[in-house]
Amino acid sequence: MTREHRTTALGAAGLSALLLATGCAGEEARGSAGTTEEAPHGHVEGAQESAEPQSRLVVADAGSGEVRVLDLITGQTTELDPVEGVDGIAGDGRFAYLSSSDDRTTHVVDGGAWTVDHGDHSHYYRAGVRSVGPLEGLVALGTSTDTALTALTGQGGAAVLDRAALEEGTVETAVSVPDGSGAVLPFAGRLLVAGGGPEGGVRVHDRDGSPGRLLDHTCAEPRGQALTRRGAVIGCADGTLHVTEDGGEITSAVLPHPDGARGRTEEFHHRPGSATLASVSTEGEVWVLDLAEPGWRRLDLPGAVAVTAVGAGAPVLALTGDGVLHSLDPRTGEENASTALLDGTGAEHAPVIRADTSRAYVNDAEGGVVHEIDYNDDLRVARTLETGITPHLMVETGR
Repeated sequence: MTREHRTTALGAAGLSALLLATGCAGEEARGSAGTTEEAPHGHVEGAQESAEPQSRLVVADAGSGEVRVLDLITGQTTELDPVEGVDGIAGDGRFAYLSSSDDRTTHVVDGGAWTVDHGDHSHYYRAGVRSVGPLEGLVALGTSTDTALTALTGQGGAAVLDRAALEEGTVETAVSVPDGSGAVLPFAGRLLVAGGGPEGGVRVHDRDGSPGRLLDHTCAEPRGQALTRRGAVIGCADGTLHVTEDGGEITSAVLPHPDGARGRTEEFHHRPGSATLASVSTEGEVWVLDLAEPGWRRLDLPGAVAVTAVGAGAPVLALTGDGVLHSLDPRTGEENASTALLDGTGAEHAPVIRADTSRAYVNDAEGGVVHEIDYNDDLRVARTLETGITPHLMVETGR
C-alpha cells in the first residue's frame, strides 16, 4: 500500500520520448497500414521512458519501521507500509531489500526507477512505487543482479530470485543454491557460488543451479560482493577474489590487501557502472580498489565510518565519525575538500554515502534529513531533503 504526500512536478517525467530520438531511434520498428507496430527498442511495458536518470531514495526508520521513497526529480514523497523491526537495507538500482533480524525476513520494495545499460547508451525508466512482498528465512546484507536473476546474501545463507517476477510484483525463488553459501553473484550468464566456510571453494553454476567447475582460486570466509564493468569481486579473508570473463571463459585472480593494512573488507561501495571501489576495513582504514590496474591502495584517513568511490580518477568520498565529509584523491589520499556535514554519527546505524554520476547522498538520522552533495564543487550541499522520518537506512534507485 502506498500513500503519496506531496507533488511538485518539475516536468522531467514528460521527457519519455526524447531518448528515442537519439541513438535508439533508428532501431524503432516502423508500422504500416494493416500491420501491428512493434514496440520500440528498449520499451518496457507499464513504465515511462525518460531522457535522464530518474533517481529516487528509499529510506527507513529503524525505530518505527516507517518507510519513505523520495523522488529526487519531482520532489514527491511516497509513504509505504511500515516494516516492523527493520534494521538493514540493500539495493540493486531498482529494488530495496529491507531486512529484519528479529523475524529473519527481507521485505522487497520496488523503487519504481531504474536504468538499463546497453553499453554504448542507457535507457532510463520510471514507474509506480510499491511493496512487492516478503522473503522469509533470510536477512539480506548484500545483493547482485542482472536482467534475469537477483541474488541476495546475508544471515541465513543466500537466495536467488526471478528478476522478471520481481518486476511483475511477486517474490519467487529462481534456483536453489547450497546451504551456507557465503556469496552468490549472477555473472556472465552463470552463477558464482562461494561457500561460507574456511575452505572457500568458488564454483561456477549454470543458470538453472546445476553445479559446474571450481575456480582456480579460493575465497575463505566470503563477505561482500560487487559486479562491475571489469568483472565481479568477492571479499575474502586473505584478499579480494576478482573474477573475469573473456570469450566465454571465466577466470579468477586474488588481489592482496594493501601493504601494511589492517583488517579485511566486508563491503564494497561504488557508483553503478564504475570499476573503482572503496571500502572501510574492519579496522577502520579506507581502501580503494581500481580494477583497471587492478590493485588496492590504503588512504590515510583515521576514523572513517562510511566511504564510496565515484569513478575512475574521481574523488573518493569518506565520512568520519565526527560528521565531517572528506573528498580524497584516490591515488595519493590527499584531501581535495572537506565539510562539517553532521553533528556526529551513531554507532548502531552508521550513515551511508550513495553516489551517482553527479551527486552523492548522505543520510542524517539526527537531523531527519538527507544531504545532497555536489562532489564536483568542493562538497557543496546542493539540497537538504526532508524525509519525515528518522532516515537510519538508505539506498538510491534509478541508477
